[in-house]
Amino acid sequence: MGVSSSTNNGKAAEQAFIRSLGDRYPLGDAELRKWCWCYTALRHRSSPLSSGSRSADLSALAVWSVIYNNPGQLTSNYNALKERIESAGKVSRTLSIIEEHIFPNGLCARIVGGLGLSVNNQKLPQQPTPFPKPTATNEEIYAWEYSYYAINSCISPEGISFELQDFLEGISSSCGRRGSRSSLSKLFNLASLSNDQGRKAADASELIDIAYRLTVATSYLLHVAKAKGGTDSNSEDWKSFVPSNDANGIQSMVNSLLNAAKRQRERSGSFGYSSYPAAGQYTTNSSSSNTTHNGNNTVYIEEFLEWAETTVPMMASSLSTFLHVLFNFFCQKNEGNTHRFPPGVTPLLMPALSIDQTDKKPTSSGSVSPLSYFFTEANTSADLFALASTSITLASGRFHRLFSSEADGLSCNRLMNGLIGYGGPTLIIIRSKDIKGKCGAGMFGAFTYSPWDQESGDFYGNSDSFLFRLGPDPMGVYRPKGEKSNFMFFNPEARSKGYDQLAWGIGFGGTAQEPRLYIDEILDGSTAKDKDLTFENGPLLSNKDESNSYCGFEVEAIEAFGVGSSQVIEDAMNARVEHRKEAQKRIRNAMKGAKAAFLEDMQSGLVGAKVFKHRDEMRGRDGGCDMEKEG
Repeated sequence: MGVSSSTNNGKAAEQAFIRSLGDRYPLGDAELRKWCWCYTALRHRSSPLSSGSRSADLSALAVWSVIYNNPGQLTSNYNALKERIESAGKVSRTLSIIEEHIFPNGLCARIVGGLGLSVNNQKLPQQPTPFPKPTATNEEIYAWEYSYYAINSCISPEGISFELQDFLEGISSSCGRRGSRSSLSKLFNLASLSNDQGRKAADASELIDIAYRLTVATSYLLHVAKAKGGTDSNSEDWKSFVPSNDANGIQSMVNSLLNAAKRQRERSGSFGYSSYPAAGQYTTNSSSSNTTHNGNNTVYIEEFLEWAETTVPMMASSLSTFLHVLFNFFCQKNEGNTHRFPPGVTPLLMPALSIDQTDKKPTSSGSVSPLSYFFTEANTSADLFALASTSITLASGRFHRLFSSEADGLSCNRLMNGLIGYGGPTLIIIRSKDIKGKCGAGMFGAFTYSPWDQESGDFYGNSDSFLFRLGPDPMGVYRPKGEKSNFMFFNPEARSKGYDQLAWGIGFGGTAQEPRLYIDEILDGSTAKDKDLTFENGPLLSNKDESNSYCGFEVEAIEAFGVGSSQVIEDAMNARVEHRKEAQKRIRNAMKGAKAAFLEDMQSGLVGAKVFKHRDEMRGRDGGCDMEKEG
């Protein structure tokens, strides 16, 4: 009776404590309890792993997060406990690989600092509690868990400690619960900071590189977490996740940030800032966070925030997505190979490339074409990361190829056939050829959320669309500015037959006669202009300035992708199948109607009159044919 009363009193005190924390921090009750326990374990317990130490590094925190794994009577058995320890070992090994091969030096330590942890191997009172033996009953394990997972050491009459407050605030903001601006500030703080007249400043190259590597590391974490049984210590899967020295891809984003910072300083009257350095001056590798560049690469936090919120808003989720996967996905039940993010956490994932098996076509050499001409190293593509950072839809995890000029041929008609009827968001990417003296080779394109569901001489779509430019030039994202709503245009020649005097092909912005970005149906009159009334102004073609009015381009390669979650893409593909069935049905009906009309004309004698009408018209003319005299 006394034991039960004591237990109930302890639970009541714990619930009251958790409720008081819930008033301060944007975390659920279960999350608050978990992090209070993990904080206690970091301070007072040795790692359950044989190779572990009692320290507040990122690996130790991830291990304790996995060991916690929502204990309770329904999961209290020896096998479940053993699985937690095995999962903890897997996450520890995976993070070691990330630290050695993906992250720059010192990034994990900076992440830990951002989480508000400063505990090292201090001599704190330990709570050595031996793990149950394999022969222990479920009831004994449950009793052990009740003691082992208690958080009563956090509850004090004096209130919550300042150290625990710092930790819970660090978890809240680093894991995306304080909003995107707070998340971007945390990301900014991970770069090497300097103080310029009381203002936070960081190196733009290092800042973008950290966000990129966090996203690549997230992909590797997901790869390991989803693998059956994980990866063993001898696995070399990690090699395909080592970031490449893609100077153009990263530098394109860096230059975009630097140019945005320059414009902000010009507006405010600041001086002493040089324009972006030439492409190729940025270098980095996985073993060093040092960068080499010419010019001033420093940006202030308010400059970074404004640029990120308008150009790459999903970059705010790079840190929070990494931490959520690290802390949760190794201890979740993998139902249907799909892990879930909690409400309020919008993940940034490196998109996975996919293609229908029936669309795999051999090249001229006999080999099967790659999934993408543009993203040959999908796990580490800086361009793929840049695109994913621009929109929630593009960050949702999958690019499904609908058309590729590499596999399907350089044909706008085939591109249009791949798009029409597809019932979801799409992305079109173009690589233009270098035209000496006019424009350089570059990558640009368009994103549309609305489906390509109609052939029309009129524009349609909605404001969830934009034009973009990638490297080697500074990245540009041109979103709707609200003056016009000419978002997307799909006008094949077969529909208009040239009578409407409109452009034939696919267009974005501008007018139906002269779209801003125009893919000509025969690919010999395509154009990409710098401005229109629908999208924000800015160049699409490479190596162009305002003095160069040339806007034509020659297509070297073009690809179209359905983008979004797997469910969105599956539904959109089904819509395209139904659209094609309806189109075939209309063709059959038209053929049946034509055949019926022909038979009717034959029966009435009208066909003969029509077919031989010209004979009477030709009689009496010079050079006419008099078939009645033949033979």
